[in-house]
Amino acid sequence: MQGTAPGEPLPRRDESAVVASLQAGDRDVFRSLVEELNPGLTRMARRYVPEALAAEIVQETWMAVVTSIGGFEQRSALKTWIYRIMLNKVRTLAKREAKVVPFTSVGPSGDAHRPAVDADRLVHPDFGHGYWPEAPPRWDMLPAERLESREIAASIRSAIAALPEAQREVLTLRDVEGWTGPEVCEILGISAVNQRVLLHRGRTTLRAMLEEELR
Repeated sequence: MQGTAPGEPLPRRDESAVVASLQAGDRDVFRSLVEELNPGLTRMARRYVPEALAAEIVQETWMAVVTSIGGFEQRSALKTWIYRIMLNKVRTLAKREAKVVPFTSVGPSGDAHRPAVDADRLVHPDFGHGYWPEAPPRWDMLPAERLESREIAASIRSAIAALPEAQREVLTLRDVEGWTGPEVCEILGISAVNQRVLLHRGRTTLRAMLEEELR
């Protein structure tokens, strides 16, 4: 099975062939699918639960894929279906273990009335409120070695982990795993508008957290 980029759906004809092979019990196709999706599934599961539990959840996900593939009607992409299985399992476990607040309990209104940028930062000496006093620093002008350092990578991971749950999940799927907006909406069961708002707020908050680190 030809590999695809994270979050990129297979061509429809190829995906139909993959599904047919899985439903026929083709072990080689199943093994290729596991190799392709397992890293991303594990990374996503670790956003909710410790690493040991994440591995267990992903294993249970693949078991569910094997037992349920016969009823998969391809109303969504295969990857989307598999991720949804994993997210349902990990949310249930996380809620039961009281380790995190699941995404569905946060709801779209958690950040609805909070500005994406602190109003105190948008005060220009000449134009007043609502304007940047100076343009935010350009990270693309920093040395590549600085941006790619282990310290920055650790800071980014910590900053993502500190985001509100809804923002963290959308940002992780979009910017870490590479899923498209419509795919994220389908996986999480949220509207396109809510997805865009959460992504914008997550990115803005993440940038603010990292500004001092990257100066």
